[in-house]
Parts: sequence; C-alpha cells; structure tokens
Amino acid sequence: MSFLGCPTLKVDSVLLTIVTLGKGNIDNAHDEGMHTAEELQEKVARYFQERPHNFPEGRPFNCCESVILALTEHLGEESDLIPRIATGVGAGFSLNGLTCGCISGVAMALGVKYGRKSNEDNPQATWKRVDGYMETFKETWGATTCRELTGLDIKTAEGLKEYYRSVHDYACTERVRFAVKKAVEIIEE
Repeated sequence: MSFLGCPTLKVDSVLLTIVTLGKGNIDNAHDEGMHTAEELQEKVARYFQERPHNFPEGRPFNCCESVILALTEHLGEESDLIPRIATGVGAGFSLNGLTCGCISGVAMALGVKYGRKSNEDNPQATWKRVDGYMETFKETWGATTCRELTGLDIKTAEGLKEYYRSVHDYACTERVRFAVKKAVEIIEE
C-alpha cells in the first residue's frame, strides 16, 4: 500500500503515512475517509503542486485529478479508475482551455455521491448540485474555462511554460482549494 508514492502502514484503521514534501516537511497520520474542509484543501493542494522526479515529462496531478482524488478519499470511495478517469479532463480538457478541471472534478465527485445507478433514476438532484456549484464558481472566479481563467493558451509550449511559472502554484492552486471546500459544503448540506 502506498500514498503519493510513499510506503504506508495500516494499523487499527489509521493510515500512517510519511510523505516527504518540499524541503523535508513531513505529513503524519491521516484517518481514512472524512476530513475537514481545511485538511482537504491542504491535501488537494499537495496533489496539485507535487512535481514528480521526472518533471516535466511527468506532471503534477492536474486540477480534475487532484479534486477527484481528494473528494473521493473524503467520501471513502475507492476505485482503480481514480484518478485515471480525470486525466484527459484536467487543464480544460487536455490543455484545450475548455471547462476548468475544478468544475469537472467536483461534478464527478458529486456524481460519485449522488449519481444515478440506473437510467430509470432521475438525475435532477445531481444536476441541481452541480448547477449550484458552477454558479458559485463563476461568481467567485469570473469565468468557467481554463483559457479565460488563466489568460493563457496552455496548448503552446510558451503558454504552458508561463502557466507553470506564474499561474499553477498560485491562482489555480487557490481554485482547487476552493473546489474541495465548496464540494464539502454541498455534500454536507
């Protein structure tokens, strides 16, 4: 078993994890399942900012991957599909500048929590929650697309370089933090 690529030890329902971050900071024991909004905000920021040893070939988890990882852990959901299902969705759908992955990740997590199990089920309750989140997101950030939010064409080498230099660890990190905070509020309503 591992967490963020580091070995873990499960003892009496508590997941003990030692993760080396940045300049030797250590993140100690985390309970599995439900976390406070603040803990989730820190977790999603770590997922989003942690650059792998082979960066830029390997990349930090994108916005959608980071949000779905943190929120499904919060919900106690496990699947081999997470974060893989979100890989092509982040960064405005594979660097295309479309819908922000913070919106897509929250929509996916709300689907995990409230989504249909049959085509005979009514999707309205999930749609209402996602619509409310999208409205709050747009009111807060002024836009819903990656290109509008970043002001960059991250599909180009220059745009992607500028994104990592001046946007990723700043404005976009604040957006992933916002996403999990608002999603938890919706889930706890």
